Amino acid sequence: MEIIETERLILRPFRQGDQQAMFDSWTSDEQVAKWCRWYTHKDISDTEALLEMYLNEAENGFPYRWAITLKGADKPIGCIDVVGMDEKESFCEIGYVISRKLWGKGLMTETVRAVTEELFRCGFKKVIAACKTDNIGSRRVMEKSGMTFAAEGVYQEKFGSDKTIPVFYYEIKR
Repeated sequence: MEIIETERLILRPFRQGDQQAMFDSWTSDEQVAKWCRWYTHKDISDTEALLEMYLNEAENGFPYRWAITLKGADKPIGCIDVVGMDEKESFCEIGYVISRKLWGKGLMTETVRAVTEELFRCGFKKVIAACKTDNIGSRRVMEKSGMTFAAEGVYQEKFGSDKTIPVFYYEIKR
């Protein structure tokens, strides 16, 4: 996996010891989880299990997940990763999350732009992302990152749930 550097950020692999920063920054925040497909982590052990999954996937060759860190502070403030891909059709879907304290500062737009470029460099021809239809902040991130509206669809609301919700899909092509 490539480490990606932007003006204000270092995007790096997750590593042992990241769980507390993940828990403090986003996994335990109900207002963040509201927009995501996972449930709020009630205990650090939930985040430890998530980190273990991330580390196992990386160990088994999955290269498309980055911890988002501020330059000069090596603690994760968010995550961006490929959540689905079709290598035959050369496209992938990304998902992202960042600490609520950092919303509205352009950091996620900076992240999405950098990761999109990296994914194009890796051979993908199209990158897509989805968000709940009422998630105006995420829609703005996608638009400011150069993505355009592609379609409306439905997504499983939360992992393990039978409920579906309406989502907007955005895309960028190379």
